[in-house]
Amino acid sequence: MSDEREAPTPEQAETAHRLTRLQRAMAKTMTQAVTTAALSQVARDIDMSSVQHDRASAAQRSSINTYLLAAVATSLVRHPMLNGRLEERAVIVPNQVNLGIAVSVPDGLVVPIVHGADRLSFAELDNAASVAANKARNGKLAFPDVEGGTFTVSNLGMFGIDGGFAIPPPHQGAILLVGRVRDSFVPNDEGSPVLKPMCWCGLSFDHRFIDGAAAARFLLDIDAALGDATQLRENLGGTR
Repeated sequence: MSDEREAPTPEQAETAHRLTRLQRAMAKTMTQAVTTAALSQVARDIDMSSVQHDRASAAQRSSINTYLLAAVATSLVRHPMLNGRLEERAVIVPNQVNLGIAVSVPDGLVVPIVHGADRLSFAELDNAASVAANKARNGKLAFPDVEGGTFTVSNLGMFGIDGGFAIPPPHQGAILLVGRVRDSFVPNDEGSPVLKPMCWCGLSFDHRFIDGAAAARFLLDIDAALGDATQLRENLGGTR
């Protein structure tokens, strides 16, 4: 009996793709994140009418992502545990908000950090986020640009995503996943359907030290912040 095997047909052939350095790092960090945290999620749809109106009327047009980052930064000041991390028997809460911004690049995902996001003005936050994203896409990130994050925002709206389950990076307690802004009918105070721009936001968090009620209250504050986008834009940086 011959040990020779028939050559695979084109349908059976396979191609091995070696992981890039970035992909290997991502595999390592995500494995660590999943195996060390008890992950859970809460989500809600958020009305973006105020954001759209403020963007149209503001002297300088900013991205929707900047409003989201601003809402997260201000809300984290009121919910410091969401900005913390668990280390053995203690929750370590930094004295500032260092926002990670998930950026898609050709061979994976990188998360540059905007340090002290809660202490920046809206224009400063807009510029810092843009600079960080451009450095990520151009492969110009240095070690300090990706270290020290306390909370991450992953906006996948540009890909038409309406939901999902994001995983917080290691040493962070939570991550906010954001979907696209889509027109949906929602009931008004009288119960009649009204067409509004709605955005799905899902908060994945470490249930070892953040409970569902705390996570829900945090999303409620983000909803309130985005519900008055003009005040959010004008008052950002005065949260401390």
